[in-house]
Amino acid sequence: MRRFEPTYHSSAAVSTTGGGCWWKRHGLPVRPRPHPGEWAYGYLVRVAEANGYESPRVLWRSLGPRRTSSVASVRYALRLSPIEWSFLSGPWPRFCRLEHVLAEGLAASDYCHDHLRWCPHCLAEQRILRAQWAIKLCVLCLKHGRYLRDTCPVCRQHQLLERAALDRCPCGASLLSTCGESADESVLRIQQAFQGSLEGRLEGQSPALTAAAWIKFFHRIAALHDSEREGRSGNVPGLHRLERAIAVNRQVADLLSDWPRAFHRYLATQQGRAAPSFSLPHTFGRLYQWLYADLSAGEFAFLREAFEAYLHQRWWGLLCRRNRRLSPHITDARKTVQAIAEEAGTTASRVRQLYLAGWIDADIAEQASGRRVWSFPTSQVAPVAALIADGLTLKAAAAYLQLPRRRVRELIESGLIQPVLSAEGHRTAAWLLSRRELDGLCGSDVSRPALDVAKPSLDSVSLGQILKAWRLEVGAFPALVKALQAGELSPCAANTGRVALGAMCLFRQEVQAWMAQWRRAQDADISITDAARALGLKEQVAFELVRTGLLKSRPSLNGSMRRIPLHELESFKVCYVALAEVARTLGTSSRHALAHLDMSPVTGPSVDGCRQYFYLRKEVAHLLGSLNPYSQEHRHDEP
Repeated sequence: MRRFEPTYHSSAAVSTTGGGCWWKRHGLPVRPRPHPGEWAYGYLVRVAEANGYESPRVLWRSLGPRRTSSVASVRYALRLSPIEWSFLSGPWPRFCRLEHVLAEGLAASDYCHDHLRWCPHCLAEQRILRAQWAIKLCVLCLKHGRYLRDTCPVCRQHQLLERAALDRCPCGASLLSTCGESADESVLRIQQAFQGSLEGRLEGQSPALTAAAWIKFFHRIAALHDSEREGRSGNVPGLHRLERAIAVNRQVADLLSDWPRAFHRYLATQQGRAAPSFSLPHTFGRLYQWLYADLSAGEFAFLREAFEAYLHQRWWGLLCRRNRRLSPHITDARKTVQAIAEEAGTTASRVRQLYLAGWIDADIAEQASGRRVWSFPTSQVAPVAALIADGLTLKAAAAYLQLPRRRVRELIESGLIQPVLSAEGHRTAAWLLSRRELDGLCGSDVSRPALDVAKPSLDSVSLGQILKAWRLEVGAFPALVKALQAGELSPCAANTGRVALGAMCLFRQEVQAWMAQWRRAQDADISITDAARALGLKEQVAFELVRTGLLKSRPSLNGSMRRIPLHELESFKVCYVALAEVARTLGTSSRHALAHLDMSPVTGPSVDGCRQYFYLRKEVAHLLGSLNPYSQEHRHDEP
């Protein structure tokens, strides 16, 4: 594309004066007037363009050293009144060597010195460059709500201020031909607050920052999101590029549009990335230093308040008096394990055990020396105190329920009692059981009237007496408690007030019937005494049958006694019959039957010393007059 040709030789000023020194004595022939808020550099571009110079630098050199030695000389050369001179602001070009006129609180580094930014709409309406556009962090035009531009729409080159025409790229393309991108609503609010502070308007802004404070805030937020500059501080480079400045504005807008939740999310991310430590500088890095050093001014108090609110809610470490920068009320948010134990009325080891069991919240940090430091939220005092007040040791729980300790352990093993702390599961020296859970066993905390009180003939028996004298099988006691909970067994009307589980009275016959049904369903073991009762024998005979092996048995779980499986009891009935039963069937005495029977007994006084004779049932079946009443074949033939 044809490049734009300079207009120096076709300038009206040059053709009129002949290019000599006439205008040096009388001033520039064409002297455009400045506008309020115009950038001084942009004004020189307009003057150079109007007088036919290739660039502002050539114009300035043509004025000569006498004309540029002071502000008064420059004003005289441009024929500017004091009021018109005050319209110009922003940094002057470096070759002018004039003092910059900057916004209050801003430094020269906050401005673009050589790069051009413009709003196509505003530049089309009035051919001037506004001084605010030169500020690096001003990225949009508030009048039109669109982002500024800094590149040519055709060649995509960044535009420099050393140029011949204000509204045309050196490639010849017009800078007014395209519109800027519409600004985000959140960025628009940030720019309204920032540009309002440049004009001294702080009312109604949130946060209410001065222009210098906004600049510092922009730089700090941009540095926090720049991982490549993690260990550096100071200003962020590259802000003279518009895309970089827009990105920084969006970062600030995202943070402030959802304040303080967005800030808290950032803090949570930083805390999650850091190694567990109770040191605020080690966890949050330079942010902690900035909040209480670089941003220590009162206008940044909203940052510190949000930071301390996060610490109060989610900081995992201790905040003590050594954190002198923090507000005094923040240091009470966390407590040591000793302080928690003292307030809850327990020991530090018990508090640690409750945390390891998952009942309370805490944070642990391991220091370089290997020492573990514990930190608890203040809110955990009440849960710890409640658990301790409601807790009972295993010995105390047994006394509370009026049960032996091994029976309480049996309820724990069956899952009917869930211990808060246990010696097996949590490796604690002392158990901790919940009194409220113990009261919930069968509703033992309140009076339980009988479900059927119209049974005066049924005598009652306490649950403790059942456990003591009935020789329950393994698992029978938890099943009995579950039956009480399910309403399968009825407590007696004798239960008044709060009744301990061991003292609860039950109907004897109901419990016996339930036990018989449970044993059949479980194919459970029974004691030798119960087996003798089921066979109609004396206990001594049953023990001798076990000794001889005719009645199969097995040791109990604890090995203290022998137990008879129910299926072995049934097998004995099928295989053997007592001499007394044979004699009763024949209508004679046992002695007479023994003398006239041709078959030999399998056991008896003369065989192995057993008190009673027994025969194989199949050998005497013809004498009994029928098949084995205990056999399956006989049961199937019955009508």
